Amino acid sequence: MSSMLIRRAADLRAGAVALVLAGSFGCASSAGLRSAHRAEQALDYDRAVVEYTKVVRADPANREARTALDRVKQRAAQDHAYKGRRLAGLDRFEEAVIEYQLASELNPTDPQIDAALRDARQRLRTKIRVNRGGRTELESLIERTRDVAPPGLDLPATAKLPTSLVFGNGATARAVFMAIARFANLSLVFDPAFRDQPLSIDLRNATLEDALAAVTASTRSFYRVSAPQTITIVPDTPAKRREYEESVVRTFYLSNADVKEVIDLLRVVIDIRQVSAITATNAISIKDTPERIVAAAKLINAIDKARPEVVIDVELLEVDRTRLLEYGLQIASPGQPGISGSADVNRQNYTLENLRNLTAADIFMSGIPGIYYRLLKNDTATRTLANPQLRTAEGLAASAKFGERVPVPVTTFAPIAAGGINTQPITSFVYENIGVNIDITPRTHHDDEVTLALRVSLSSISGTGFANLPTFGNREIATTIRLRDGETNMLAGLIRDDERSVMAGIPGLSDIPLVGRLFANNHKETQQTDIILTLTPHIVRVLDLTETDLRPFRLGRDVGVTVPAIPGTLATPRDREEAPEVPSELTAPGAAPAVPMTTPAAAPAAVPPAPVFPQPLQGPMPGIPIPLTPPPPPKKGGGGTGQV
Repeated sequence: MSSMLIRRAADLRAGAVALVLAGSFGCASSAGLRSAHRAEQALDYDRAVVEYTKVVRADPANREARTALDRVKQRAAQDHAYKGRRLAGLDRFEEAVIEYQLASELNPTDPQIDAALRDARQRLRTKIRVNRGGRTELESLIERTRDVAPPGLDLPATAKLPTSLVFGNGATARAVFMAIARFANLSLVFDPAFRDQPLSIDLRNATLEDALAAVTASTRSFYRVSAPQTITIVPDTPAKRREYEESVVRTFYLSNADVKEVIDLLRVVIDIRQVSAITATNAISIKDTPERIVAAAKLINAIDKARPEVVIDVELLEVDRTRLLEYGLQIASPGQPGISGSADVNRQNYTLENLRNLTAADIFMSGIPGIYYRLLKNDTATRTLANPQLRTAEGLAASAKFGERVPVPVTTFAPIAAGGINTQPITSFVYENIGVNIDITPRTHHDDEVTLALRVSLSSISGTGFANLPTFGNREIATTIRLRDGETNMLAGLIRDDERSVMAGIPGLSDIPLVGRLFANNHKETQQTDIILTLTPHIVRVLDLTETDLRPFRLGRDVGVTVPAIPGTLATPRDREEAPEVPSELTAPGAAPAVPMTTPAAAPAAVPPAPVFPQPLQGPMPGIPIPLTPPPPPKKGGGGTGQV
C-alpha cells in the first residue's frame, strides 16, 4: 500500500512539473503572439514578421502563428514592392533595387516582383553607364582623336555637290572628274598613265567622298590628296600603288583588349603587315596605308571594351538527409512522376461564390526550391559550410578554397651510390587541400542571362589506413548551367554516409564469440548527410556597345579603294539641309532638258559643248581653262576632255 502511494505521489510530482513547464512555455508563446499582433496592428509588418518567426520557431505546431506569419509576409512584400515602385519613379534605382530584393525574399513566388526587380537592375546599369563621368585625361584625349583621319584622306569638309548630279550616255571619266572638281572648288591632276573611257553614273545625293569613291571604283583608279585643295587621279595598278602609296604611323593605346589578340585580328582581317606591340603601355604601333589605318581604328574601337562582370552569391549547406525528406525536396532522388511545384490562387479572401469565376490569370505556379530553401537555412539541422560572394569578369575563373592543407608523406627509393644496388628511402611531404574548393567561370548573354561553368569539390579525412596514413573522402560536381540575372539555382545529391559502432562491456566476457554481445553495451549510429549548393548570379557590368560598333564598313579592293556607303547602314550625306542650293541638273544628251546652272560669277562666257553639259553655263568655273571658240562636236561614243 505504501509503495502504491509513493508511486502515485511521484506521478503527481511529474505531472505538476509538466504543467509548470507547459504553462511557462505557453506564457512565452502568448507573449510573442501579443507582441507580433501589436506590430501588425501598427502596420509595422517587418517587425511582425520577426516576431511571428520567433513564435513559429519556438512552437512549430502553432497554426495560428504560421497563418499569421504567411499573412504578414505577403503584406510586408507588398509594402516593399510599393516603396520600390515609388523610388524607381524618382530615378532612385539603387534604393529601388534594395526594396525589390526585400520584397522578393518575403514573397519569392510573385512573378511581378521578380520582373520589377530585373527591370530596376537593368535601369540602374543603364543609368550608371550613361552618367559615368569623371573621364581621365587619357580617355578624353583618345575620344577626341578617335575619328581623326590620317594624312592623305583629308578632303575639304566644306565641299558640296549638287543634289541632282547625273551623267548619262556619252559622258567620259575625265569629264566626270572635272565636273566634280568644279563644284568642289578643287584643282585636278591626272597621272600621265590615266586613260579616258566612257562613263555613265548617277551621283544624286552623294557627298564628295562618296562621289570620288564611286567614280574611281568604276574606272579602276584611285585618288590621292596631294595638296590641301588638289587631288590626283591615278590608274589602280600595283606599280602605281607602290609609286603613290603613302605610309602612315599611328599608335593605339588599348585599355581592355589583349595586345596579342588585337594584333592577330588586324593581321587576319585587314592584312596589317607592319605592327608591333608595346607591352609596357599595352599599346600597338602600326605602319601602313591611310586606308588600312582608318580600318584598324574602327576595329580597335569596336573590340577595346571592358569585359562584363558578375557577382555570384555562393552558399554551401550541409543538411541531414532525413530533413530533406521531411521538407519534401527529394533533390537528386527518385520521386513520383508528374510536375514538381505548387499551385495557388493569386488573390486573397476568396469565397465559394468567387471560386466559380476563376480564370487562368488567377492561378500561378511556383517552384519548390525557392520556398523550402529558406526553411532549410533556418533549420537547426542545417550547417552552412561556406557563403562567399565571388566577383569576376567574363571568361575569367573565380576560385574559393576553404579548409586546411594536410601533409601526406610520399616515400621514394634512390640508390646509395652511383651504380650501387642498395637503395635508401627518401620521404617527402605533399600537402592536400581538405575542405571546400569552388571554381566558377561565368559568361554573360545579351538577354541578361549568365552561363556558369562550375566545379565544386568537397574533401575530408575519412579515416586512417596502413601505418596510420590518412585516407580521404571526396565529393565533386562539374557542370554548366544557365541562369537569369538574380535567379537562384540549387544543386544537391552529394550524399555522405557515416556509420559508427561503439561496444562497451566486461573484458574477456564481451569477446566470447556468439554470446559476447550479451555482456556488452552495443551502440550503432548511422548518419546520412547531403550537400546543397545554391548559386545566384548578379550582372554588375554589361558590354558597353554603341551603334557605331555594330555598323558595318567596307574595305574595298585590296583595302585601297573606298567603296560608296551602304544606304541605311553607313554615314548619310552630311548636312544636306545646310548645303548651298545649286539649281542645276546635269544630264546626258537625249535626256530630259536640264535647268540652266548659275554660279556666283557675273561675267558670261562660252563653254565648249560637252555631252555632260548640253546647255551653256553662265560664269567661268574655277580651275578649268575655258577656250574662246567651241571645238567641233564630239564623235559618237566620245566626250568632252579637259586639261589642268
